[in-house]
Amino acid sequence: MKVTEKQLKARVTELNLGILKETTFGIKVDRGNKGYICSLVYRDQAPPELLLEEGSASEASACIEAVAATHRIFRQSMMGGVEKPEFLTDELFVKKGGERCPRTKCGSRDIIAGWVEKESDGLVQTHRCGKCGLEYTIRYKMEGYDISLHAESSDK
Repeated sequence: MKVTEKQLKARVTELNLGILKETTFGIKVDRGNKGYICSLVYRDQAPPELLLEEGSASEASACIEAVAATHRIFRQSMMGGVEKPEFLTDELFVKKGGERCPRTKCGSRDIIAGWVEKESDGLVQTHRCGKCGLEYTIRYKMEGYDISLHAESSDK
């Protein structure tokens, strides 16, 4: 199948506004005098990285798809080979201090906390995310208590 310049530009736009939107780079394709030029263009001021020079439309298409496939593979490897879960695990929520919404696509700090209530195995507190509306409960386990003695007056 013949690849057109219009198809190349459409695919680059789709990727740059889609899966590459959250990355530090985008793809650029241009038609030069002797063929197509594909490059990675970084969102900071780093110089572009040339991937293909004087290539055919089919070669440019293969270059673009290779960048997309590489990004997908890299993203999956960074996430343990699975898609991002909808919610943080308990372990990760606790490790992050519990101050953000546990919905991974939200992560807002706009949290409205309810009353702390006693249960048989500890304390619980209901929270609601002000951004996405998720309601969730944080469980607290009591381990003991500490006494803070403050000298109210000195014997001088």
